[in-house]
Parts: sequence; C-alpha cells; structure tokens
Amino acid sequence: MTDPRRTSSPDSNETSHPETTADATVVWKELMYEAGRRSRAEVELFLTTFLGACQAQGWSDLEALRRLVALEDPDLYRAIVTGRLPESFPEALQVLWSDFVCRWPARRAVSDVAAASRTGPLRAGEWVLLMDAKGRRYLTRLEPGQNFTFHLGSVPMDTLIGQTEGTAVRSSKGHTLLVFRPTLRDYLLQMPRHAQVVYPKDSAVMAMWGDLYPGARVLEAGLGSGALAMVILRAIGPTGRLVSYEIRADFIRRAMRNIERWLGYVPENHEIHHEDIARAQVEPGSFDRVFLDLPTPTDGLAVATGALRPGGILVSISPTVPQVQETVEWLRASNLYGSIEVLEVLVRPWNVRGPSVRPAHFMVAHTAFIVVARRLRPGQTFVDDVYI
Repeated sequence: MTDPRRTSSPDSNETSHPETTADATVVWKELMYEAGRRSRAEVELFLTTFLGACQAQGWSDLEALRRLVALEDPDLYRAIVTGRLPESFPEALQVLWSDFVCRWPARRAVSDVAAASRTGPLRAGEWVLLMDAKGRRYLTRLEPGQNFTFHLGSVPMDTLIGQTEGTAVRSSKGHTLLVFRPTLRDYLLQMPRHAQVVYPKDSAVMAMWGDLYPGARVLEAGLGSGALAMVILRAIGPTGRLVSYEIRADFIRRAMRNIERWLGYVPENHEIHHEDIARAQVEPGSFDRVFLDLPTPTDGLAVATGALRPGGILVSISPTVPQVQETVEWLRASNLYGSIEVLEVLVRPWNVRGPSVRPAHFMVAHTAFIVVARRLRPGQTFVDDVYI
C-alpha cells in the first residue's frame, strides 16, 4: 500500500516534476495561511505546528489537509482534546494526528486557556455583546482585522480587543454602543438552532425547581439545540455529570457546536447518546435529577423513573395542555411520585422613564408548561399535589 506521506510515486525514481513541486508549494502556502487565520490563538498554534510537521515528513495527501484546515474551531478543539479526528479522515492521517497530540506539550493548555476566567480585558476570539441606545443587542465574535457592521455603521474589532467590559464605543455613523461579555441568557437567545430552545425564563425556573447543585448526576432526554444542557452544565459544575439522549443526529451536531462555542472547550462531563430514551438501558437509581424535553413526555417516563433515585426530582417541559395532562396522569398512576407541580412562567418587563412608569408593550407570555415531581421510595403512599 502506498504511503500517502510520499512526495513521489514509486515509479518516479524519486524524481518530481517541477510543475508538481511548484503546485505543492502553492498549496502548502495556502494551507498555512488558512491555519494562521484561526480566531483562537491556541488552535492556530497547534494547527500550524501540525502542518509544519506534515510538510517536514513529506505528507502528500493535501486534499485531506485541506479538509482538516476547513474544520471549525470547536471541531478542532474536540480533535485536539480527544486525540482523534472525525472518522471521514484517512487512517494514516488519524495515526499521525493521534501521535502528534500525545507529544504536544501544550495539549492541556487548549482546555485551560479556553476555560479561563471571563474577566479582564476583552480578548481576540471572545464573544461580545454590543448594545445600542435603544437596548438592541448584537452578539458577535472578536476577530482581529475585521469589522462589526450593522444598520448604524461599523466598528473595527481591533478597537474592542483589549478594552474593559462596559466601555462605550462609537460606530462609523456616530452612534454609541456599549460592549460587554454576553451572559448565558444573551447567548441562548441568539445562538444558531434547529429546534425551539428552552427559553431562559423557563430554564431558570427548571434549574431552581429541579434543585440543580454542583456534583449532581443529571439525565436529559431531548438535547435539541443544547440550551437546557448549557444551563445544567453551569449549575452542576465540573464535578457533576450530564448524560443527554437525542434521536436526531443533526440536533446533536448543532448542540455540540453551540455548547463548545459558548464554553470554549469540550466539556468532559457531558455524555451524549444518539438514541431514543424510550429504548435506553440506564442503571436503576443512578441519577439525582431527570429533565425531559420530548414531544411525547410519557414515552420517556418509564426509563426516567427507573433511572431516578428515591428523593430525586423529575422536571418535564411541554408547550401544550394535552402533553401536560398526559404527563401528570402518568405520574399519578405510577404511584411513584409525590409533590407534583405544574407551572407556567410569564415575564412582563416595565418601562421606567422619569414620570412614565408602565408595563412594556411587549411581554414574554406563554412559552411552555413545566411539570415537577419528586420520586418516592417504592411502596409508599401517594402524596397529594402541591399547588402554589
């Protein structure tokens, strides 16, 4: 089998045609240029060093390297941390990549730098939130040499890098913008999505009523675009564990990318299964909390109930009344749950401007119903619902 790292064919007597050598030189320059444009310095350093090693070893499968350089930062982060490229890459490149990762002295620095405290001056590659005088919010990523352009002009990103949060900047049209690091709420509302996300007003209540805490073991069914998973991961901390089940592969890809874009690294305590929760094999009583976001919650309640320890809390979110009714009836009929609550969260902002103090014209009303229940020890008597 021909080694793809050879620069000439076995029949060429190790002699390269000038045209081929010239073309390869151009391609290598293009690869190094694209690798050097990564928005995160640690990825750029790893990728450019890896390409240099490939070139030194005479790697000739330049098409595979083109695909490697085309990967987005979150995908490269995952490949660096795990030491494994996506399965579509040639096995020879997989071996070279894995060996290089093992010998890379800054491997752990990838996660360490990405997980650095969200304080201090704004850095290249960070997400920032720009707010105009009317409170409109614009989420963008700081890329050196680029401009943030919108209907009120443009702002050079180089003028934002190194600034402190809360700084006021002016656009090219003279409009003032405030720059902050985005909150998780800001990111969740503007991140790319396939499915409807769990809104911050609902996820905040779910986290509180679900009593998430550092170190908790959490089962999630219905990963969607990853919004609820991000809230859970933040609450349980690095000592906790989140296991998510999702039946759609495209949702999983989008959710993983959203989570990595926000965190800046691959969370090692998040395990994702491309599987229907109704068919999952879960160790009994191995989870402290269960969160369901399913079209038909009752499909996942049997597995969820078995996975939840006595005293654990189940939280289910559904947009319609029939879903809620079926969920509550299932919980009651099981005789394994008590303290059943059904909640709806309505948020009404207010305008306060001098003597004008009134409710805003727009409010976030119904988005979903939340069902919360506590797992009983088998053989106990059903406990009446809690009404608030």
